[in-house]
Amino acid sequence: MAERIQKKINSGFPPKSEPSEILAGIDLTGKVAVVTGGYSGIGLETTRALAGAGARVYVPVRDPAKAQSNLEDVDGTVITEQLDLGNLDSVRTLVEKLLTAEKAIDLLINNAGIMACPETRLGNNWESQFAVNHIGHFVLSNGLLPAILAADAPRVVCLSSIGHRRSDILWDDIHFHSRPYEKWTAYAQSKTANALFALGLDMKYRDQGLQAFSVHPGGIMTPLQRHLDNEEMHALGWTDADGNLSELAAALFKTPSQGCTTTLWAATSPQLAGMGGLYCEDCDVADLATEESERYFGVAPWAVSEDSALRLWELTEEMLA
Repeated sequence: MAERIQKKINSGFPPKSEPSEILAGIDLTGKVAVVTGGYSGIGLETTRALAGAGARVYVPVRDPAKAQSNLEDVDGTVITEQLDLGNLDSVRTLVEKLLTAEKAIDLLINNAGIMACPETRLGNNWESQFAVNHIGHFVLSNGLLPAILAADAPRVVCLSSIGHRRSDILWDDIHFHSRPYEKWTAYAQSKTANALFALGLDMKYRDQGLQAFSVHPGGIMTPLQRHLDNEEMHALGWTDADGNLSELAAALFKTPSQGCTTTLWAATSPQLAGMGGLYCEDCDVADLATEESERYFGVAPWAVSEDSALRLWELTEEMLA
């Protein structure tokens, strides 16, 4: 097997499109969507857009009070349910609730995640970023498959990041048992895992009508940066010494509403019919990155490798056994 073929299709949408542009003419009335992390940052804007287009949106939440406050001005039908992606009992409880409530789920948006956090162990001594960003969503998505496959042309969208280009999966030491923990490498491999999971899901279930995509939403200042102080963000080139966006970030970064549009495009666009398993960015399919590619664009070959997708799937199942 080789990499999934990645090439822009010239969607016609600019990188900083707004949700209203992406969803123009798309009616989601009667559709059911699940958006993890759908009450904060770009997840909140994803929920707002899908509910505004007529979907019934389930938002799994860790912090009910914060969710209630953030979602109170969202028009449409939004239902919150408790979820801690780092606790698989919580994930399985949510799966049971959703399967009882809905016969079919049209859209699953695996949006929630953590980034560059201090070393933390979850589950069976798992590194927390891999556990939350990948394993939790792996269990959720597979648990919901009966309802997803019961829908007409369902789609699953997994939020990856350009950060995946920093590291392939650390196949010999995914959970940093034998090497020193490094928060950015841990984040990068978890985002590679998100892309590979979407590819694997598409490979396994495309014959049953499911399409899955991974997405780099773009650079956006959201609560995802909560573990970073300004000194580190300044060193990364995101801010100046006073905490304002740098010139580079001001040119490249998106607003939270613009940051959800690649997700919306991957979830709903008829342009992607029959094209599952792709990694998307800037409201289009991303090009395959090479050594000459710009730092902030393109997908690394290791994140669209069909062999790696199947290998990761098997390893994840072994972790859960």
